[in-house]
Amino acid sequence: MPTVIKSFMGVFFFALVVFLGTGILNYQADVTRALSYKQDVIQELQNSNFSPSVMNACIQAGEASSYQVSIAVAAGDGTKKTYTKQNPAANDTEIVSAYVTVKYTSRLPFLGVETANTLRGFAR
Repeated sequence: MPTVIKSFMGVFFFALVVFLGTGILNYQADVTRALSYKQDVIQELQNSNFSPSVMNACIQAGEASSYQVSIAVAAGDGTKKTYTKQNPAANDTEIVSAYVTVKYTSRLPFLGVETANTLRGFAR
């Protein structure tokens, strides 16, 4: 009888470790995807010389991936504006830098943990 109990306990703990390990790997994959997306947005903004159409496309692509993307830009004359899904970018003065913010949610479903995270970066 003790052997059966030990066997079931072993299987239970093995399953627990497998599910926790899988959840942690998925959590890390969410973080890695968000980091990669933020870097892609920064790269696209720099390569397009802060084109409004590229900004809007990056914001729309982020929404499609469940990211909340906002781009705060600074113009050469000192004006600052923030573009989001609700406030799309338009042709403005010469933009010299952008502050990209990507908000996303990571989940550990087995433990019921859900965290909201924010990534930030500069494009010049």
